[in-house]
Amino acid sequence: EHTKSFRLVHGNKQSWFDCHRQFLPMDHKFRRNKTAFSKNREELSEPPPYLSGEQLWSRVSTLPTAFEHKGRPSGYGQSHNWTRCSIFWQLPYWSKLLIRHNLDVMHIEKNVFEQILNTVMNVKDKTKDDLRARKDMSDHCKR
Repeated sequence: EHTKSFRLVHGNKQSWFDCHRQFLPMDHKFRRNKTAFSKNREELSEPPPYLSGEQLWSRVSTLPTAFEHKGRPSGYGQSHNWTRCSIFWQLPYWSKLLIRHNLDVMHIEKNVFEQILNTVMNVKDKTKDDLRARKDMSDHCKR
């Protein structure tokens, strides 16, 4: 509900480009930079509120688990973008964890490397650099 995500017009995908600047301190110079991030845009808003485990559980408790497939739940796209509730919420300590995710650096590095290599080498059907991506970049970036 507090996300600044948007849909790419040409690529037809959801994007969270430039949403990270709202987490910087209010006096940070990157917040006022209109050229290196989104085109002609300063970031003046506060970060979204932090949700505790109990608050998150109250939002996802009515969703089906990952093994139940019931289509998209009511409110999808308007009040939330969740389709399923993780089975980890059944663990008694899950809502008490400070961080409920784990980023696997090894796989992130591998995926980033493969994307850069495929783009530089222009590997057919493996690159994300196409006409639609360039149109979206020109719409949102000054590059």
